[in-house]
Amino acid sequence: MKIIKEPKPKFEWLSHKDNPELKTDYSEFLTTRKIELENGKIEVEKGYYSVCISYQRKGVKPNFYTKFKADDFIFTFDELLELKKYIKKEYLDSFEFSFIQKFTEKENFIAISY
Repeated sequence: MKIIKEPKPKFEWLSHKDNPELKTDYSEFLTTRKIELENGKIEVEKGYYSVCISYQRKGVKPNFYTKFKADDFIFTFDELLELKKYIKKEYLDSFEFSFIQKFTEKENFIAISY
């Protein structure tokens, strides 16, 4: 994922409340947006606009799920190399292209979800 300053088509919103760990490296991107609550009231929410730059749904080894939790983040290249150890051999080429080659610390990050 890549944090961006302004929303773009197909952007994702990462709320600051749910993702406080993003503030360390991305505080300059912290912004607000207005949301309508179920009761019709308008609330201002802090967070980050982001776009997905790579996606992989398959190809992890079973022990991946004990090492990484849903909603974990990978912020550094060393952490990315650790993640690579949990990718099945037949998926390593696509992982290399989609993640390793596109990764730049403090510019993008990996959001783990399952």
